[in-house]
Amino acid sequence: MHSLHQSTWKKAGVYEAIISSTYKIPINQEMLLGFGLKWCPETNSFLFPWGETTVTLEDVLVLGGFSVLGNSVLTPLDTKEMIDIERKLTDARKQGKPNRTFHQDWLNRFMDSGSEIEHEAFLVLWLSRHVLPRSFYMVGKHVHSIAIHIARGTRIALGPAVLSRIYRNLTLLKEAMGRTREHDVVELDLWAPMQLFQIWAYERFPILCPKHNALELGEPRMARWDKVKKLSVEDLGSVLDSAGESFIWRPYAISEKSWLFHKFYRKSEEWVLVHPGMDEELESFARFLRVGELVGLDCMEQYLPHRVAMQFGMDQDLPGHVARFNGTPKMAWKNYSKPIGGVKLYIPSRLFESDVTTRYLEWWKQMNFVQKDAAKGVAERKRIFMRWGKCSRRSSHCSRRKEVVKDFSNPPKAADCVGKDRQTPGEIAGDKLTGDGKSFPCTKPQIPLSVTAYTGTDDEEKECQIKPRGSTRCDEVPAGELHRSNENAATESGARNQVDNGASAKNNEKQISVSQVPGLEARVSKLEAVFARLKEKRFGLKSA
Repeated sequence: MHSLHQSTWKKAGVYEAIISSTYKIPINQEMLLGFGLKWCPETNSFLFPWGETTVTLEDVLVLGGFSVLGNSVLTPLDTKEMIDIERKLTDARKQGKPNRTFHQDWLNRFMDSGSEIEHEAFLVLWLSRHVLPRSFYMVGKHVHSIAIHIARGTRIALGPAVLSRIYRNLTLLKEAMGRTREHDVVELDLWAPMQLFQIWAYERFPILCPKHNALELGEPRMARWDKVKKLSVEDLGSVLDSAGESFIWRPYAISEKSWLFHKFYRKSEEWVLVHPGMDEELESFARFLRVGELVGLDCMEQYLPHRVAMQFGMDQDLPGHVARFNGTPKMAWKNYSKPIGGVKLYIPSRLFESDVTTRYLEWWKQMNFVQKDAAKGVAERKRIFMRWGKCSRRSSHCSRRKEVVKDFSNPPKAADCVGKDRQTPGEIAGDKLTGDGKSFPCTKPQIPLSVTAYTGTDDEEKECQIKPRGSTRCDEVPAGELHRSNENAATESGARNQVDNGASAKNNEKQISVSQVPGLEARVSKLEAVFARLKEKRFGLKSA
């Protein structure tokens, strides 16, 4: 298959994903359970005392090779030829036991058979086994149309579908660990490529990372973890809670022998004009930053990258609440795939160390953490028996939480941002950008790039209002120091950027007084004194 169809796979954007699926990643169920206690279904992120983090579209692209661009996995077959091939695949399934076509039987039927649909059959097996499984060791009819499109070189956005499955499974795990039952054993079937989550943890938590393999030139990132020995960590919860100083926010931006950097990991920062037909890797980076809905075959999950800005080399500001656009899969996909244009995209230097704004630090410290004791009690009284990659009907009773869309027609005014606010994702969309890369204040609340969303028709659009939210069930976080959240550093960088931009002190056409920010007036005075000395030294001018 590789020698015959590798060019088609590259055109369809699945070549690296297929190669990555040939590596064997040993399962670490203990680690998954430990992370499950930290998962927040409302924000689709892990909450730790030192910060918030999650698996993103960047991770599924870099680690798994799954494209974040292309058509939806729900794209129907639209030609007679494609419909005929789908019928032939269905007939092949009927040759075995009804509704029980095992992987090995499928291989025996098509491998080296010379069948006209051998390529499509291979892709059906790959998708059923490694990408979007629904059952254990069985070929699924649900991936027929995807396989037929890929076999014709059509790019399908598998990334959002895979990530939505990972989010959903982590939510099911969290719910299973919290359910009250008479017995102390809960059986749970997980049917998503959870090895991606496991590798995500290895890449970012050095204390959990087993000794990895050296990459050969041209190998995908997954090759680092082929057949590695899993580590046994005692008291994983405490280890995760104290891992803030060692957590690696951008592991793929670190130089490593034979690792070929993607184009969005640049040595120097850069502004790039976003337009149709731009480089696919840079367009993918823009998609990483967009808030939206992840459309899968049987689920939709909200994607909130603005909550984990430091994972993209941006500074973290207050996360806002974004209304859902998940009324129908068609509406959700329209929102996700809407073209980006008319803005400049900031690509940070891969050497830049991001931080948090002062107001984010204060907000984080004020959050109350109420889940720690409850999670500890769950861990003590329950055992979770998981079957990796298998789905049974028993798992279908797990509740799919109701999505609540609130009215945000009157968004609050944005507060003054003291940190390095020029590089926050919200600025990319909230500012009006000029041709020289500088920004000017926008008269509307600054929002993530993605929330210009589809609401039902091509002509009727509106913008999701982002609202800085208070404490919700999963926004409650323990007080404590954040990773690299030095308030003085954030203040100094904020002063630098206010000089560079001259924009961060304005919002809604109103000037924010320096007295609104504690201690800012004294810092501004100090900065003015420094400028005065520089002017006197360079130009021989003395301030009045």
